[in-house]
Parts: sequence; structure tokens; C-alpha cells
Amino acid sequence: MISLIAAVVLALGLSGIGGTVANRIYLAVCKVMEAGGLVDSCANSDGRPEARGTPTGGPSPSITSTPSGPGTPGPSDSPGPSDSPSPSPSPSSPVRPVKRPEPVCTADGTAGYDDITVVVPLRFVNVRGSVRVFYSMAKIVTPGKPDRWTVALGAFGEGGAQAPEIPLNKGPLSGGINGLWGGLNITGAQYYTFDNEKDAREFPARYAAEHAKFIARHHPAVAPLMRVPFLGGMLRDLLKPRKLPAPVRWSVEAGPAGGFTPKLKIGGFDFSAATRYWSLSGVQRDKDGNTILNMRDKILTDPTLTFDLTKLPKQVTQRGAEAVLKELEVAGKAKFGPYFEIPDKLRDYINRSLANGVKTGVTVELIGQNEYQYVVDKNGNPVKFTRNVLTSWTLRGRENVTLGGGKGKTEIPLTRQIPLDGGRQVTSYSLDLSDPQNRNVATGVFATGMLTQKTAGSAIFTEYTPFGQQMDDLLRTRGTNTRTTYDESVRGRSAGLEGLGRLGGGAIRYDGEDSQTTLTKAEIWRDGFGWVPWNECHR
Repeated sequence: MISLIAAVVLALGLSGIGGTVANRIYLAVCKVMEAGGLVDSCANSDGRPEARGTPTGGPSPSITSTPSGPGTPGPSDSPGPSDSPSPSPSPSSPVRPVKRPEPVCTADGTAGYDDITVVVPLRFVNVRGSVRVFYSMAKIVTPGKPDRWTVALGAFGEGGAQAPEIPLNKGPLSGGINGLWGGLNITGAQYYTFDNEKDAREFPARYAAEHAKFIARHHPAVAPLMRVPFLGGMLRDLLKPRKLPAPVRWSVEAGPAGGFTPKLKIGGFDFSAATRYWSLSGVQRDKDGNTILNMRDKILTDPTLTFDLTKLPKQVTQRGAEAVLKELEVAGKAKFGPYFEIPDKLRDYINRSLANGVKTGVTVELIGQNEYQYVVDKNGNPVKFTRNVLTSWTLRGRENVTLGGGKGKTEIPLTRQIPLDGGRQVTSYSLDLSDPQNRNVATGVFATGMLTQKTAGSAIFTEYTPFGQQMDDLLRTRGTNTRTTYDESVRGRSAGLEGLGRLGGGAIRYDGEDSQTTLTKAEIWRDGFGWVPWNECHR
């Protein structure tokens, strides 16, 4: 089946892009499916496949395209059966019951990341690189089965070209577009499952400790000491490896990434909106040999408004700076151990730098993500097609302290973000692919998504193709649809060096976040009733 998908993608790529793209996509996909035995013929002028597979050998019921295109189904969307009347089944053509995938609920969870970004200024363009390590833990509730906890550990690397600052000075506004960049992202992750929350919470630290011991055992300065009498024995005991559980799944994905940050000065306020975008494709494999092909698009922006507090009394700015340092010290102790402290010299330097900038304000972070997954079992048979749509927002108080600075001097910005409010909603759609009707359209929409991701940089555009509209209708009428809502709290921190290099465009930045999500509402779609409470998810 994997080879069939590859053939579909190739056929789509050769079909051409133009005013008749919809019909060409249909015809290209249909021809490949006809050759693979999934459809009987492509006799229709628009290339729509006539699927095999009703119990009597006749064609599957037709699917009406949803005119509204993409969107999360809700009570006002009426995502029930098609509005077009279906022909009444004859006695010789019994109606086959719809087989829907088993719903799975993601309840409360935690997540976090640490990110280092380096910008190297060159003559005409800057080189930008970023490395991030991340983790997440979530409680998984499956009706009729014991609860379990999943832990994801991973990292990504990014590289690209960044344009110099684009100035903007017009009327009362001043500022510009800073950090406009584009490049490539490569992300890898491993997933582990536990039957209790305690082991799941302790696993990230255990995982990091084992990898640190591995590095220490093979470090050129440590390895010779392990052969020294007495000392070597203690080191071997200290660095003795302890077996970690095997991951239940791993993933790798890659694709274009980019971003920019508009910055404006409006009166006494500073406004910025750091924005990033990822369009990734990849593969996952689990311990049972199943393969998951996935496409994921994500956009993030965090509009921020801050006010310069240096105009206020000195006592106020002093307390603000101390609060930022205290928060950074607490975060450092949590990350590096109880002996982490902010050096006294740094505190003295802050006292001399307060005049350079102490700011406070608010940040609203907005995230949207659309993901498709096509699941194939170890024998190459299609199993399931899923779509997950995530939207989230968080409101945070923000405190900035800038050390040093001034014309031609290096600046050191320190920031903490305090959670105020936030929410997240995830709508999941899944479709069983053992049904030929479901399988034909799901294969087509996934192949179309691959093509549009290559040409337009986003799988989101799949929703606007004819196959995408058919899939939207299939997911609503023949799939399992769930919607979960969460309260979200995010605490952030950052620090860095700005204005490095002869041209002043270089930077080294650290960013980190820790988040907590708490399930507040769970719903499942029932034909004829709409969204109804999904009580099994709350346990």
C-alpha cells in the first residue's frame, strides 16, 4: 500500500497544475487506484472513482461534497448525514452498518521546551540556526480499558537565512520587521507508555540522567579515571547504566519553516508579534510494525505590548528587576539543581543597568495546528485516517530587564512570563479504512495533501480540493469525531545577547516554556444529536 501511495503522489505531480487542477487530480488518483484494483473504472468524465465493495458488488453510496469547505464541526455546522437524499436500499442490497474507530481521549497533561537560537551576521544576509529539546506527558483515557500515560521526548534542529532588519518609520509609528527568515526544520521524537502517573512523571529526568552517564563514561577526561584503583570502582558504580524501557513509537519529520517579528513603537508603548510557521511531513513507526504517514502545519504568534517603567520611581524598577532574577533563579534550580545561583556580580551589574530598560506588559500567544495521519499496518494494509485540529491561546504578564546596551554595546535582555489565563481545544476526526469507500477517498486526499504541501507549502490547502471536501463529509458522517477543551497555563522565560558582531545583527538567545493543561470539557459527535457529553473521558 505504501508503494500505491507513492504512485499516487507521482501521478499527481505529473498531472500538471492549471485551471482544471481539480479534475486532473481526480483523474490521476483514479487511474492509479484503477491499476491497483481499488476501483472498477474511471469512466466518469471528471475522473471520480467508482469504488468496489458493497456486499452485493454494487457501487458504494455516493458522497456529497460539503460546500462549506474546512472547519471544525459544531452544533451550527450540522455535520451529520448528507443533505442530499440517499436512494432507498433494495431487499437485495442490505445496508452495511458503519464501522467507526474506537475513540481515545487525551486528558490532563504537561509539556515544556528549551531552545537556543544563534544568528550570525554576514555581509548581505544573516545565517540563523536553532536547536530545541522538548517533552510532553499526557493521560490517555480509552473507554473500557485502564488509563495510561504517554511521554514524548524529542528535539529539532532548524537552519536558514535571515534578512537584516527592515525599517519602518511612518507618522507616529516607528520600528520595522525584524528577524525575517526561512529555512528547514528536522524533528525527531520517541514515545513511551506507562501504566501509572508516577513513573511517567519521573521518566524525563531518568532518561536525561542515563544519557548524561553515557556521555560521561565515554568522555576522554573520565574514561581513563575508571581504570584507576578504588576511584574507578566508585565511578563505575556512579555511572552504571540502568535499562530504560523501549519506546512504543518513534517519529521523524522535516519541512520548510520560517518566521518574522514586527516591532513598533507607539507612544510610550512597544509592540511586537514574533510569528513562526512550520510545514512538516514525516513518518512514525510503532513497536508492532505499523507505519503512520503524517503531515503537520503549525503557526504561532505572540502579540506583546510593553511599557517602559524607567519613568517610574527607582524603587519600583528595582523591585521589578529583583523579581525577574528571582524567577530565573527558581527556574535554574529546577533545571540544574539546588546549587544554581545568580552571581553577585550579575546582580551588581543589574543595579547599574536599570536605566537602560525595565518594561512590563502582556503577551497573548495564539497557536493553530492542522495534522493529517494515514495509518498502514505491518502487512501494508490501510488501517485508519485521522485529522487533528488544535487551537490554543494564553495570556501572560511579562517583565523585561535589559542589561548593558547603549549605542554600539551589547544588550542582555532577561524576560519572565507569568501565566494569567489560557485555553486549548482539540478536535479529532478518525475514519476506518477497512471500508473501500473510505479508503479510496482517504488515499486521494492524503496524496493531494502531499502535492499541495510541496507546491503551496501547506497541507491546509488540501481542504479546498474536491477530495478534501469529500473527506470532510466522510469524517462527519462515517467517522468518530471528538472535541476536548482544556484550561492552559504557560510560564515562559528567556535571556540572550543582542547586537553581536561588527554589523550589530548577531544574537544568541535562550527561550523556554513549561505548560500545564487541565481537561474541562469532552464531547463526542452522535448522529442525530450533535455534540454530546463524553463522560468516559472524565475519570
